Order: sequence, then C-alpha cells, then structure tokens
Amino acid sequence: MAQQSVPLGTWDEDPDGASILLATGRARHDLLVIAEPAFLRDLDQVWGRPSARVRLSFLPGVHAPSAPGQEDALMSYERGGLGVLVARGRTSLYEGESVRSTTALARIASGARLRAALLVNRATPLRGSGDVAGGAAPGQVRVVSDHLNLSGGPLFQATGMVSASWDANLTERLGRLRGVSGSAVAALVPGPLRPSPAESRVLASVGADVAVTDSVAEAMALASRGVSVSALTYLDAPAAGGNLGQAQLSLRQASGVALAAVEAVLRSLQAGN
Repeated sequence: MAQQSVPLGTWDEDPDGASILLATGRARHDLLVIAEPAFLRDLDQVWGRPSARVRLSFLPGVHAPSAPGQEDALMSYERGGLGVLVARGRTSLYEGESVRSTTALARIASGARLRAALLVNRATPLRGSGDVAGGAAPGQVRVVSDHLNLSGGPLFQATGMVSASWDANLTERLGRLRGVSGSAVAALVPGPLRPSPAESRVLASVGADVAVTDSVAEAMALASRGVSVSALTYLDAPAAGGNLGQAQLSLRQASGVALAAVEAVLRSLQAGN
C-alpha cells in the first residue's frame, strides 16, 4: 500500500474518475484489472456479459491500444457486491507513446474510489530458458514483487518525492496460486527492442528477472494514489540471443491462472484486507 497520496498535478485529466461514472453508470469500482484478451478467456466464459462496455479511448487522455491482440474496450462487472473494471488493452511504451499516455487509465481509475488493481502482462525473461541462475523461462507465470524504473523519465507528475510499492499481502496471495512459478523483479524499459544479451546480463546483475514496457508505470501511478497493486507477468520470448525452449504454460492455461488471481483479489477485498 502506498505511504501517501500524490497531490493532483496537471497530468490529471479526470482526477475524480467522472468519465468512468459517465461511461458505466457506477459510482464506485473496487478493483481494476488490466490485461489483453488472451489472458481474459476464462474470465469471459465464467463471468459472462458485463453490465457496461465502453471504448478505453472514451476516457480523456487514454489512447486506443495499437498493438496486435489488444482491444479498445473497458468493461464493468459486479461480483459479490463489488464493482470490477476490466480493461482489455493497454498502451505500452514501445508503441512510441509517452508515460503520460501509458498511465492515463490508471490515473483516471484511481479517482473512481478504486481499492485494488491487478495487472496482467507479458514480459521478457532475462535469465535464459531456465538453465541459468534465476530459472526464468518462457511460459512461466510470475507474480511481480518489485521493479526497476529504467524508462528514462518520471512515471507521473508530482509536486515532490512520494513513496509507492507493490502490495505485500496481495503479492503473497498470488504467489501461492497454482500455476504461479514464483516472484520476479520487473525492469521497466522503453522497448521496442528486447534486451540484447549484454543488456540482459546487466539487468540481471542489478536484480531484474524480467523486462516489461507497461505495467510498472501503471502500478506505481495507482499505488502512489493509495491503490493496493499487484501484478502477474507471463514470460514469453526471451531476451535477444536466448533459447526459446518449451513453454511451460500456454496462453490458454495462463488465462486460467489470471482468473484465479482476480478471484483471489476479490476475496481479499471482501474480507476487508
């Protein structure tokens, strides 16, 4: 949980989340899930039709995702009396967008009385295909426990230094889920190139297990505003020069892990944690 909230700055296009209320008709959402549709297949089957659906790009400052496999869609559900926002796409740094665009959804959603967020993404494993220290291999699902910001700039605008971190309780819960292969430290990089062998060695030497281009920025924008944040990352192709090997879990299997994670976070919220 964040230690303090960030004072609103000029980046906050919709600080009260009014556009989400307008789009969904719901005054409060307790949980935000951001994931590409490939990780939402099981959720789609189990949860059925949402109570509301709107384009992500309807929200001020949020750009329609341009990467393959992402959707310009934001869904609203009610589960056990809790409101859940599900974003079926995101804007990543490798698309050439600014961090301001990458974090726009997170900053708007945090104004809608959000309590927790679960981010699901893909990552590049930095430590080979399981045959070197760390064991990060394609097809693994890891829970993000910490990060390195190597994006080259601030993740959001503030009037001073603030504290923000991954939620330890949610991270521990997700780490116990079947199909999760342990934790990972994620390095936020701009892309679009995957880390070279030399870059991979350097990143690993300073404690990173995987490289990402999105979720760290989203997470810290949320956590700095008092939202409890957790993330799962699916390891796909390794860093340049790495051995692809045999994927441990398919994307289809990973979607089942993602649904279990969403349900685990909801149970935590219902229990008042």
